[in-house]
Amino acid sequence: MSVDPKNRAMPSLNHAQQRNLHNACRHMDGLLKDIEIALDTRKTNSVFPKYIHDVCPEEQKTIELFLARFRAQLMAVLAAQSIEVEPPRITSSHAIHTSLTFIEIAIEELSPKRMGGYGPLSIAGASDLEHIMADLMAAAQELHGYVLNHRTPEQSPASSDIKVIHERRSRRRENKAL
Repeated sequence: MSVDPKNRAMPSLNHAQQRNLHNACRHMDGLLKDIEIALDTRKTNSVFPKYIHDVCPEEQKTIELFLARFRAQLMAVLAAQSIEVEPPRITSSHAIHTSLTFIEIAIEELSPKRMGGYGPLSIAGASDLEHIMADLMAAAQELHGYVLNHRTPEQSPASSDIKVIHERRSRRRENKAL
């Protein structure tokens, strides 16, 4: 005979089991988010799209209803075990800042010195890479500067850390130019 979880006063799982259930539900929710992204590829302007949109609007609405029902079921499972859903801890602006930092690092990896590791580089190729890097870095830093300058103090990462990172990059670029 099974016990109705709604009528149970105490969760039936220990702390480690609850943590694992929580993590499994979080993972499933992330996979549902991936499905939502695959459903509406038009929401991104990616240069390298991952999916070919082949779901008609009626199918999309039905799938979205199933996703909502599944998420409601996840919430019910967690509630039945007295497991709280953690609120988000990372601000969008911080995530944007972090991604832009990695974009700037990826741009630096395009330097002629680094690209020379893939084979000999002509003078024209090195010059092209320098121009590519300069153009991409200018665009990335313009967006990064906007993000950093339009955040409230409590949202901003330690300003001294940001200054140190940008000073190091500037010194590296200056040293490369010499």
